[in-house]
Amino acid sequence: MGKIRKPRKKDIPVELPVEQTTQPTEQTVEQPTEQVAQPTQAQVEAEITAIANDSTLAPKKRIWEVDFLRGFMILFVVWDHFMWDVRYGFNSNYKTALFQWLYELSGQYYGAYGLRALTHDTFVSMFVFTSGVSCAFSNSNGKRAIKMVCFALLLSAATFAAGSILQADITINFNVIHVVALSVLVWSGLEWLASKFKKDWQHNLFGWLMFAIIITVLIVGYQAKVKPWTNESRIWFFLANHSFSVPGFAEYWGGDYLSFFPDFGWFLVGAFLGQKLYKERTTLFPKFNAKWVSPITFCGKYSLWVYFGTQLVMYGFFYLFHQLLGII
Repeated sequence: MGKIRKPRKKDIPVELPVEQTTQPTEQTVEQPTEQVAQPTQAQVEAEITAIANDSTLAPKKRIWEVDFLRGFMILFVVWDHFMWDVRYGFNSNYKTALFQWLYELSGQYYGAYGLRALTHDTFVSMFVFTSGVSCAFSNSNGKRAIKMVCFALLLSAATFAAGSILQADITINFNVIHVVALSVLVWSGLEWLASKFKKDWQHNLFGWLMFAIIITVLIVGYQAKVKPWTNESRIWFFLANHSFSVPGFAEYWGGDYLSFFPDFGWFLVGAFLGQKLYKERTTLFPKFNAKWVSPITFCGKYSLWVYFGTQLVMYGFFYLFHQLLGII
């Protein structure tokens, strides 16, 4: 019999242990889902409208008709100052035919029944009126008032300095710029006061009180134009028109003058109408192409700068070419 051969070690198959690679299963815990309420269509539209009407977020748009009226009025004021410079600013010895004709025209303009007597008060009051309307578009009439008061004080200081140098009584103590500045300042205080009222009867009482104040200011102001005040206290010279017989009033009149009454009344009328007519801060004439009147609306937009700039340019022009060089 043959020998039975033992299997060699290498012939025996070796079963390798299988590694357990299974990862522990994560237990899925179902979290309760929160039901988020979706806004309704009405809520979305209301929010969009609120954002659109928010003056701090919406782009600031100019109301062309207000700028147009203010620009037209400020151009009339510039013309009025030009006529005054031609007639009274310097001596009348003009050498050119053009300025000799302008001197004659200024005499007719400033005559007792001239164009100025018929139009000046109306145009100036309309300028103050449109300044009141503009309060409806300002986010802070208080800041606007401070800026305008600074402009008014600068005007008085500049004309006082010019008068001292030229030895002329051209100081402007109180004119249309001062009227508008003081009016905006008072209006900002009235706005603050009205914001404290919470009840309807308080708003109604305030409205009737303001109506009475407007009527009183207009009556007192126009009465003073017909029958000037004779109060000799200088502190009241700004409030209403005084007689030139009152000591010191002619000096106070200076280069230009406009009393606070009655134009403050027209300012208040404009301010209240502005709140009603321009509640949405949009133009009342959306179909009109404002580009056709852009030169005038530009003057209305920058009326303060137009006022100051033209004053300096015109007076400097006459002083240089007429007073010093004698060309015109």
